[in-house]
Amino acid sequence: MQKREAILIGFVSIVLLTLAFGSVTQAALAAPGISVSPASKEVSQGETFTIEIVVDPKGEAIYAVQYDLYFDNELLNATSQTRGTLLSQDGTNTIEVINEINNTLGKVEYGETRTGRSGVSNVGVVASISFEVIGASGTSDLKLSNVKLYDTGGTEIENVVVNHGTCTAGKATGKTPGITVEEAHRMLEEKPEETILLDVRTKGEYDVTHIKGAKLIPLSELESRISELNKSKIIIVYCETGGRSRTASETLVQNGFEHVYNMLGGIKAWRIQFPVFALPTPTPAVTGTPFTTPAVSPAASPAPEGKWGIPGFEAITAIAGLLAMSYLLIKRKRGRG
Repeated sequence: MQKREAILIGFVSIVLLTLAFGSVTQAALAAPGISVSPASKEVSQGETFTIEIVVDPKGEAIYAVQYDLYFDNELLNATSQTRGTLLSQDGTNTIEVINEINNTLGKVEYGETRTGRSGVSNVGVVASISFEVIGASGTSDLKLSNVKLYDTGGTEIENVVVNHGTCTAGKATGKTPGITVEEAHRMLEEKPEETILLDVRTKGEYDVTHIKGAKLIPLSELESRISELNKSKIIIVYCETGGRSRTASETLVQNGFEHVYNMLGGIKAWRIQFPVFALPTPTPAVTGTPFTTPAVSPAASPAPEGKWGIPGFEAITAIAGLLAMSYLLIKRKRGRG
């Protein structure tokens, strides 16, 4: 009797777990998604190509979209970003809140909103981005970040599925995954004891400003000092904008390191959202006063980059006015940064 009850309980448990898993899977499949299309691209130096940023609303009424896209600026040069038809598919006017390319950081930003009262629920292209291949060989992540989809009430839609892309030129070796500054920050917070943040810039650059807790090994010294790093730990590599860190990451992989990540955009992208630190500058000695070295404190850094939200919907003119004001504030903040 007890054996029969145990079998019955086990069977019921399996059924419940299967149903629960199925519900989670269905929910994931039903979530809106944003993707780089095509997901992978093989190119050659000197070639130009275009990718599309595609949104599948999965039944949600999409009113506005924003995203950042990171890429390897030593392999690719972004040449243009063109508005797609996702938000204007029914003929409604739209407003580009931001459309910027920063090849120094290897970053593209885009934000757009409708001006009517309804949203769109059909699959469509948010924007198309064109690139020129400037490197001979390598693989660049086409990494979406800061993705936000809004509904008609101005509420951010949760659990959006994000699908990144890659671009490969020539014969790529020693490929290491690229991560955004947001992902790097999260990894450092969640696994501080298991993660090494490696700065491969020069000592002079490090002394001016660096990320708190970063270990300095300049790229030129990496081969000779590689024994200072623990192969069992996660290593996040950064430089100024992502070029030297890519080379350093490949060097680590070739030397048997398995958990290496290249931080896209480097410290320049990091300081837009998170604080950076500087070594103290000695205070000139004053006659009769002992010299005291000041404590290390956060260096003055630009305020977090302003991101846009969705205004009220009482009137189309009010929407346009508020969004225009948001755009001016964004440009003003960047000017100060």
